[in-house]
Amino acid sequence: MRRLFSILFFAGLTVGAVLLFRFTLQEALIDVDIEELARYNAPQSVSDTSKGQKLPLRADTEKTADQEPPQKIDTPTQETTPTFTQTKITDTKKEVNSPPPLTRPSLSATGALTVPGVVAVTNAERTAQGLSSLTLNTKLSNAAAAKLADMFAKQYFAHVGPDGTQPSYWVESAGYIYRLTGENLALGDFSGDTDLVTAWMNSPGHRANILKPEYTEIGVAVGKGMYDGRETWLAVQIFGKPLPNCSLPNKDTQALIATNQQTIKDRQAELTAQKEALDASEPKQGSAYKEKVDIYNALVAEYNTLIGETELLVSEYNVEVSGYNACIEG
Repeated sequence: MRRLFSILFFAGLTVGAVLLFRFTLQEALIDVDIEELARYNAPQSVSDTSKGQKLPLRADTEKTADQEPPQKIDTPTQETTPTFTQTKITDTKKEVNSPPPLTRPSLSATGALTVPGVVAVTNAERTAQGLSSLTLNTKLSNAAAAKLADMFAKQYFAHVGPDGTQPSYWVESAGYIYRLTGENLALGDFSGDTDLVTAWMNSPGHRANILKPEYTEIGVAVGKGMYDGRETWLAVQIFGKPLPNCSLPNKDTQALIATNQQTIKDRQAELTAQKEALDASEPKQGSAYKEKVDIYNALVAEYNTLIGETELLVSEYNVEVSGYNACIEG
């Protein structure tokens, strides 16, 4: 019995020792885990070996006003004053063809001259050459009649009057707006309308007027009266090509283009001066510098916009000019 009690006593001591050892080991492990966690969560520092200083693990990303980067400066679209090519308006040239007047010696037997007959024979000569017939125009006929009356009244036989009156004067006074005009004169005795036109056709200058393809209208005047002390015939042919009713290019657009071109030139000078000031400015940062850059960039935007608008105006104006020129030439 005593032996059994001893065995149980020693067995209890052994179990107790084992339990005490396990508890102590667990406490030690827990302490180690806590220390390790604390160490890994602690803020870390990196040594700057060159200066022997410690730097923070995360750099401060906040920037001060003095650390602002330089401001971007826009560049003008055009570095030099742009050139806008404008189409030239065709000159409404008023050509006057006046060959030397034709004089026919007096004939023993003469016939009469008529306006319808002269027009008919003239058109027959044109159609024989494959040209279109001329249309009798009242204003041109009035101009021819006025010229004929003036020659009889002032006793001259020439394209230019004694007072310097030009052939175009009679045409314009009659209200005929022309692109081209020409005048044929004849003085003397003729057997009839065919004889008169044939005489003109035998004269190179008069023939050129009669067969000029560009002419579309004609005016004629014939009359018998006293000239240089004897009774004789005078005949006047006036040819014409009327000026088409063409719309002139918009003058306001042309004026605006000129104004814009001057403004562009002025803005370019301002931009050059401001850019030079910015280049010389120090430091190239901060609020004052930024304000100057903003002003410069706003002027650049205005400059480039004006160039674009002017290019569009020039394009529109050139279309109008081209249309007008085509109309005039037509």
